[in-house]
Amino acid sequence: PLPRPRRPDSLDRESEHDMPGRSGRKKLMGDDGEGSPKGDDLNGEPLTMQEKIENKRDEIQDDLDDTKGMIDEAQAVGAATNKKLAMQNEQLRKADRDLDDIDENLDQAEHNLSRMEMCCLFAICCCCCHPDGPKKRKKGTDDIPRAGQTHAAGKKKKERLDENDPDIDDEERHERKVANKLDDISDGLDVLNQLAKDQHEQLQETEEINKRLGNKIGHEKARIKAADARGQKLLR
Repeated sequence: PLPRPRRPDSLDRESEHDMPGRSGRKKLMGDDGEGSPKGDDLNGEPLTMQEKIENKRDEIQDDLDDTKGMIDEAQAVGAATNKKLAMQNEQLRKADRDLDDIDENLDQAEHNLSRMEMCCLFAICCCCCHPDGPKKRKKGTDDIPRAGQTHAAGKKKKERLDENDPDIDDEERHERKVANKLDDISDGLDVLNQLAKDQHEQLQETEEINKRLGNKIGHEKARIKAADARGQKLLR
């Protein structure tokens, strides 16, 4: 048989680039080494060393700005949460004072019941029995400290470096900007730490007031039930 004709080398090379093999995939993915090298600008020209340094400085400062922005957002959320907790605790304190009013009214009701019982027992004038009313007692939750009343002394802020000093070079200006941003981040973290402490104190305050409210409600229910039984007995 006649030998099969062989294609020219040029055709082999062309088909090699058209085939989706390893070299073809690299070309499609832009990883064949023929594209613009890393560090080139948009015009395809390589960046100078100074331009690369400036780009890296900008990246560092942008990252620091992003970090500071996230801290600011966390501070806003923490402050809003603490404000809501403080408002809820004030409502709980008002409920506690209202229970004290109920307790005082029950004192007067029990005093009146005692006078009526003496009248019925000895058939004497009610005004002669227990003429003095019950003494008023201290109200409210003053013995439960409010959250945020005892704060640690704030850390003295560092003096900011002058970033616009005309007598410094770009490297020193960058270093000062970074130092100032790091100080801002440190101060922001201190604020977040204090907000977390305040939140913990607010939650402790809520727990203590709720515990007191539960005890008072149980006590008042028992007193009301007992006063009702005494009143029903007098009406028989």
